[in-house]
Amino acid sequence: MTKGTPSFGKRIGIKHIRCRRCGRHSFHISKGYCSACDYGKSAKIRNYAWQTRNLRRERKH
Repeated sequence: MTKGTPSFGKRIGIKHIRCRRCGRHSFHISKGYCSACDYGKSAKIRNYAWQTRNLRRERKH
């Protein structure tokens, strides 16, 4: 198999669609869950501490 133009013809098909919970284009059709909010996998919305800046962290002088 070559790496050029013939390979790119196989890149058809939609993997992600718009999520009905968060509205982002992150819902994986075959896996059945959203990578952004975890809809389809968990009842809780996916979020991590590293996603937001910690504004209460004390400054070093």
